[in-house]
Amino acid sequence: MAVDTRPNLAATIAPLATGEESLGVREALAWISSLGYRGAQLNAADPTTRPRDLGPSARRDLAATLARQELCCAGIDLFVPPAHFLDPTHQSRALDAVLAAIGLAADLGRAPVTVPLPDEPVGAGTDASTSGIRQAIAAEAERVGVTVLLAAPVPPGSGASSSAPIAPPFRAFLDCAAVLAAQGSPEREIARLGSALGAVRVVDLLRSGLRGPILEPRESRLDALAVRMACEIAPAVRDGRPIAIVDARQWTDPRGGIERSILRWRTLGA
Repeated sequence: MAVDTRPNLAATIAPLATGEESLGVREALAWISSLGYRGAQLNAADPTTRPRDLGPSARRDLAATLARQELCCAGIDLFVPPAHFLDPTHQSRALDAVLAAIGLAADLGRAPVTVPLPDEPVGAGTDASTSGIRQAIAAEAERVGVTVLLAAPVPPGSGASSSAPIAPPFRAFLDCAAVLAAQGSPEREIARLGSALGAVRVVDLLRSGLRGPILEPRESRLDALAVRMACEIAPAVRDGRPIAIVDARQWTDPRGGIERSILRWRTLGA
């Protein structure tokens, strides 16, 4: 059996659908595969991958496209504004969108779904409707064997309000740029989360204040080697799906950044 020498890395394809050189989903999957990525992070808001618009045939076709490109679905992003889960006029639609994304994720190899649910502060009374939404999401995720990824809890001693611990079927995703913005250490947070970690957004917080690729000359702040080493020994790696996701959202040059990121990731520690 041939050994897969590609780095255990995935990339978001949503940013490739914008700009002058925008790519369709099929083109984007083919392109990141040609670069050597193992997985693709899909976007539930994209018209061609919106769960409610994909019937059984379209889902089989999407799964077949991923297989032809030798990619796994690393996850599905559903960035519904967190306030929608608290607003009675939006709650039902937001919940339906999450449940639909979970269904699509199940059809694509039980990929995790990333969704920004509102925090549940420790020790505070939980709004009944918010609690019911979490319970409904948890029940559906458990039924089909899908993990739902929430923003990582606030680090102890940060001075910010604490969040409730994350427990199955929920896991945490860690955004490296957000941790750097809070004066934290992404690699330490990866280790701290342990088995509660589900994914790591590989993105630097540049000295200009913008989000961008790792190891940008005179701009980089992220210890990319330490992050890669922490990702490679994280318990979630045993799931066999890339947990390190190159997140090119909000980058000034997403296509060039995705290309540079995998080249630089490969050379880390070499």
